Amino acid sequence: MQDRQYEIFSLTLRYWYVFLIGYIFFQCLRSTMYRRQNKDVRRQGGGNIAFMIVLLIFSALGLLSIRETTTIDLDVIVLAVLAAAIFLFQYFLLRLVFKGLDTFLMLIVDVLVVIGLIMLQRLSPLQAMSQVEWFGLGCIALVASIIVTTLIGDGRRLLYPLMTIGIGLLILPLAFGRVIGGAKNWVSIPFLGRKFGFQPSEFVKIILVFVFAIEFSLKRSFKERLPVFIFAVISVLILVLSRDLGGALLYYGLFIFIYPIATSDVFLTAAAGGAGVGGAILSYYLFSHVKVRVAAWKNPWANFEDKGYQIAHALIAIGSGGLVGAGLGLGIPYIIPASRTDLIFAAICEEMGILVGLMVIGFYAMIAIRGANIAMNAGNPLDSLLAMGATISLSLQSFIIIGGVIKLIPLTGVTMPFVSYGGSSMVTSFAMIGIIEGVAIKTYRASLDDAGDGEGEDE
Repeated sequence: MQDRQYEIFSLTLRYWYVFLIGYIFFQCLRSTMYRRQNKDVRRQGGGNIAFMIVLLIFSALGLLSIRETTTIDLDVIVLAVLAAAIFLFQYFLLRLVFKGLDTFLMLIVDVLVVIGLIMLQRLSPLQAMSQVEWFGLGCIALVASIIVTTLIGDGRRLLYPLMTIGIGLLILPLAFGRVIGGAKNWVSIPFLGRKFGFQPSEFVKIILVFVFAIEFSLKRSFKERLPVFIFAVISVLILVLSRDLGGALLYYGLFIFIYPIATSDVFLTAAAGGAGVGGAILSYYLFSHVKVRVAAWKNPWANFEDKGYQIAHALIAIGSGGLVGAGLGLGIPYIIPASRTDLIFAAICEEMGILVGLMVIGFYAMIAIRGANIAMNAGNPLDSLLAMGATISLSLQSFIIIGGVIKLIPLTGVTMPFVSYGGSSMVTSFAMIGIIEGVAIKTYRASLDDAGDGEGEDE
């Protein structure tokens, strides 16, 4: 297609994308507000939202399929078909099999995945196709996580095996890992003639959620909890040694939030908070790349071509997109460093607009609200802490990366859940949603059992 014709199509369709995502956003927001008011939302259907997500997939990827060729790029159409098929199969199968599932939570997650796929197709078609595969594996991890959560029992016997596996996974990169982005946190394994890289620290986040939830749901003394405290400290220290300070911050943040929620122990929480502040100051003086990121956060324009290069380009991209974006394929998001991973939010704002960027932030806020609501309605402390831990992990990671991109806080190298390119992040994030959904399903089943018992008594 000629450049001028494509430009006209893209500039026109940007309003269509804002409308589609806006419709999905406000429908999910309406459902989230109903849920907060403890109203029965199970009767609210999400079929129209599912239809809108499919429209978004085909209209956005359809536009990109004619961007660089005189005919339709069939590879992009295949990507669209695969993405829509995985989404629809996941959505309707989960609704059919798991009664009590929070369907709107799944729709929120899926629209984030779709937005990420659209931007990845724009930035790197090969990685977009790979991301669809990770989307499918993420759905499998979601189902597995739901099943484990619904069958876990009190989990006491799992504590020490989980901690052992967690430490083992974290040690792997120190022994066999490779350095990417200044951190030694990746491990490559050969499979079917190819090498697959993964981040063990991503999967340990799931272990941390289960370990903290199991331990803090039990009434124990400080001495009895000492092994879990030691496990948490060692986990953070290993990541610090690996120079994966973003992962260390996530681990620390998960503990500092979940522990006081579970125990109301002000003294130990304050001590952990003080240790965290001290560790942050120490990291500033020990690691040169931390000094660089703090300097870039304070004033990225002072050294635009060096220390402030990443954040400056991200801010320029966000500002250049305006409210509705420059149009898919019309911006230059590929000049943003790490535009497919850490800084993909800036790329979204440039080509899809600040309005879409704000709605993406809103989707993450709704995940936090719905997850917290599921946690508060859970039938026992373990389920409540599992849902809250998974919610905190996803919310904290979202805040850290988006806050870094918009210069609210210093930029830290973590991925944007469900949106950034990366298999480890995608699978782990879906597993976290599976924990939340598993608790929602258990709560729903318990409510049916209680209702049945009540009917028997009335008779």
